[in-house]
Amino acid sequence: MAVNNNIVPRPLTAEELAAREEGVYDSFANYLVFCSKCGHLAKTNMYVMRAEAYIDELGDRPCPGCGAQRGWILGYPANSKTGFVRF
Repeated sequence: MAVNNNIVPRPLTAEELAAREEGVYDSFANYLVFCSKCGHLAKTNMYVMRAEAYIDELGDRPCPGCGAQRGWILGYPANSKTGFVRF
């Protein structure tokens, strides 16, 4: 699994989620999937459709960080509006 452990995740904002529901997204952005309870990264560096599909694939799998189920959400790295971070 591709995970950059230097990333601190953040959920998409209400504005970003509303835009996504309307079919608007940044086609060059790198999205990530993480646990909404503890912030454990499941996967990083994905296009939005792949990230959404990965959340579906994870389904009821518990988070290895905290054991929460169905807590996987779509996000960006903190302090990023494009999903790109410096190493």
